[in-house]
Amino acid sequence: MVKKIKRKKTKKIMNVSKAKEIVNGVYPRLDSKPVYDNKAIDSSVDLSIVVPVYNYVEIIKANINAILNQKTKYNYEVIIVDDGSTDGAGEVIKQYENNSKVKLIYQKNAGIGAARNTGINNAVGKYIMFVDCDDIVHSDIVEILLNKAYSDDYDMVMCAHNLSKERNGQIFDIIPNVYPKYNLMGYKNGDKIMNLAGLPWCKVYKRELWNNVRFFPGYWYEDTIIQFLIFTQCKNYTYIPKIEYEYKWYEKNFSHVQGNSANIKTIDSYWILVEILEQYKKSNLPINEQLYTLVLRHISSYYFCSVNGLKDNIIEALFVLAKELYIEYKPNHKVKLPYMLRQVEKAFDNNDIELWKLSSCYQ
Repeated sequence: MVKKIKRKKTKKIMNVSKAKEIVNGVYPRLDSKPVYDNKAIDSSVDLSIVVPVYNYVEIIKANINAILNQKTKYNYEVIIVDDGSTDGAGEVIKQYENNSKVKLIYQKNAGIGAARNTGINNAVGKYIMFVDCDDIVHSDIVEILLNKAYSDDYDMVMCAHNLSKERNGQIFDIIPNVYPKYNLMGYKNGDKIMNLAGLPWCKVYKRELWNNVRFFPGYWYEDTIIQFLIFTQCKNYTYIPKIEYEYKWYEKNFSHVQGNSANIKTIDSYWILVEILEQYKKSNLPINEQLYTLVLRHISSYYFCSVNGLKDNIIEALFVLAKELYIEYKPNHKVKLPYMLRQVEKAFDNNDIELWKLSSCYQ
């Protein structure tokens, strides 16, 4: 049972101008400009599979072979984007240049978001799927996901996955990620799609969902766009509780670097939300309870847990900027929320940074 948190007095905090001065002084917003190039959909191509490649020479061949050797009746293309690999992975993928299913694209290193964008810009399939270069898909993932997608004209279909932990080339733990349908994240306001994990991979999406959506190059936490900009467009979707994707966890994974909350680049968790909300408005998506819940969750559990190793004055500044977003997107009526998100609301209302920290950590 969750213990109730009692905090009352409104506290004095720095003003918004000071908060912006501090954050801009230590880590200003990036000049991130995605390129949008939407190719005409080819009705003969059911699926475009985008594989951003940066190194992982030891697994890239197995990764691509697993994609190419699908047991399926569907026609698919594989768009491999080498993002300036330095360990020989770029040479390995040259072996596939004569494969009729494969499009090979080479670019200077710009990050996984930029590589995925290049793949999207070259995709012509009716659906699109992302596979990270250090993961492995099952031999029937295309058949399973597209069968379901076509069965009821779904905008998005998601499957389950394994988390496979590796150390020194050996798997030491496998954690199945199979969830009860629509019960992953604990949302309580009826927005069932928001209970699905906002990961780009282990899903197929209708290509047109991406017409006004791209990853923001240069940012960490690039996956944040999925729930905000893709899920909010989906009119119908489904989740298949069957494992079809092996997410590989390596000790050298970039995500472990992202986990260092003392790194000043964790402020990306604020800036990418600013980028996303600007694009959300440009796309004329609804400003509603669903969006408010997403914003509130992001500026608490995701946001604070990313930056909690930074200096106190920077954390206070980020709290102030988060409160500014809270005020902007909060509806005039009460929204049904989990207990800890209600505590986050109280924290912002009372300028209570300690309550914000506590309620963010316990979600």
